[in-house]
Amino acid sequence: MQNINYQHIYENEVTHTLIESLELPGRFSELPHQHRLIIEELVEAGYRRAVQDALDPEILSETVALAAEMGGQLYNFANMITAQFAPDDDTSHE
Repeated sequence: MQNINYQHIYENEVTHTLIESLELPGRFSELPHQHRLIIEELVEAGYRRAVQDALDPEILSETVALAAEMGGQLYNFANMITAQFAPDDDTSHE
């Protein structure tokens, strides 16, 4: 799980009107422990859901395969360039 700043989300993303209507404190640190836990769990569930919706496992699998293929091709290309421009070992130094 990403490092999630629950305090920032609570204090800056949740509307003050909602916080006031629920009669909750304005600062995350002032919330009772149980309220903090439910807010953290809801934020994490929303985060997981957003990631699942945005990242289709089939597309990710295809992306991994393509990245591996591209990495191999770049490695071979680098070796070809290195071999092409490497100094000749047969050149005599006088």
